Amino acid sequence: MNLGTGKYAGLSSYLAGVSSLDLVIVPHPAIPNLAAIPTGPLPPNPADLLSSHKMSEAIGELRNRFKFVVIDSPPVMAATDAVILSVQTDGVLLVVRSGETSKVAFTRTRDLLASVKCCLLGVVLNAVDASAPDYYYSYRYYPYSHGYGAQESAEAGHEEISVRSAVSPEDLDDSEKL
Repeated sequence: MNLGTGKYAGLSSYLAGVSSLDLVIVPHPAIPNLAAIPTGPLPPNPADLLSSHKMSEAIGELRNRFKFVVIDSPPVMAATDAVILSVQTDGVLLVVRSGETSKVAFTRTRDLLASVKCCLLGVVLNAVDASAPDYYYSYRYYPYSHGYGAQESAEAGHEEISVRSAVSPEDLDDSEKL
């Protein structure tokens, strides 16, 4: 779904009061119940618009209309947008690029998000080279159970399904990449 270059109406147009929310929502041409809102023209004050009452209203309205609302933002360290939006969401999924994001940058990002008390749901490590010699995976599956406690979980059989790296973040020095 190509939403264009941002010169047409989008979220910034709605937040600036130039367009309605209905006009900036773009339905996907082939997938029913999927829509997107382009960014729109770059405003002179994006942080002010994102922290406005109008943005909170937009998120509330989108929550009423859609089952899931996913907000994509620039990298946390590049602009304030992600931090501003993080406190208005139910949770944040942090995306980290393997081999390019340093441990220091990741730690700063995590700490910055924690400082505004956003709910960090997890981390996606993308661009992982699965053919690298220091990468391995295994699978661990835990079947759903209604019980509680160590005894009941010990009685249930567990099949492996977890994905993990052979190198833990603690093994990296501060200058190394994740």
